[in-house]
Amino acid sequence: MKSALLRGREHVELGAIDAVAEAHAAIAISIGGAHKTYPHTDPNEDAALFALGEVGTLVAVADGHRGFEAAEVALEHLATNPAPHWTAAGGVDESSWRRQALAVLSDAHAQVHSEVEREGGSAPRTTLTLALVLPSAGFLLYASLGDSHLFRVRGDQALDLMTRSGDTRNRFLGDRKTTPEEIAEQSYIGTEPLHGVRAIVLATDGLSEEGIGVANPGATVQEAVDAAARADPDLRALHTARGVVERAVAAQAKHRSGDNAAVAVVWLGA
Repeated sequence: MKSALLRGREHVELGAIDAVAEAHAAIAISIGGAHKTYPHTDPNEDAALFALGEVGTLVAVADGHRGFEAAEVALEHLATNPAPHWTAAGGVDESSWRRQALAVLSDAHAQVHSEVEREGGSAPRTTLTLALVLPSAGFLLYASLGDSHLFRVRGDQALDLMTRSGDTRNRFLGDRKTTPEEIAEQSYIGTEPLHGVRAIVLATDGLSEEGIGVANPGATVQEAVDAAARADPDLRALHTARGVVERAVAAQAKHRSGDNAAVAVVWLGA
């Protein structure tokens, strides 16, 4: 399995974008296009991950709150534990997905809670959105807790699967009082066929935060995918990831109000 993790604490130059890619997967991150104008703990609290295995590709983004640690711990947990199993032959399918996804979310919550507990004050916490792409099986498996985006790009439509949850309230892993039962109730888990899908794009809310990010996140993702389709096939995932973050950073600079942005991409189509 090949994997990469971009940690926000290592990317703190205003306006800069860092990205890494392998084959059809890519991740990109930026502190943002302007300084944050809201209370925060660390300059960059986002993180992004990809892991490529024998039959599947796992991508994830995390938006940390009250510090960068929770996002890192959550994605390191994914990379170390489920990723090698999920991306291997026979690791998971749509029938067992909900059970496995809930177990991983609960385990990640417990690990964040135990590893980054602080004495006094508020403990770090994080959103988490992940997608497992299984081309041979023809399915996308996904899970999310929080307000990050997961776009399924098919033809000329970038549909944010998270908007269908009907619940726009933010949720977090790592809160002291959250139980596994509450995680099950608050998370959004599903499966989608991959037929006709060009790309899967995950993004934290630095892309879309009102008064900070872009006005139309779906159109922005579609624009980045269309532009990437004109690049060399081996670079399309990379161009998409960078393109989405570039557009978020530009919007933030225009608004003079910033937020961290992390993006993960799996490229599937032409």
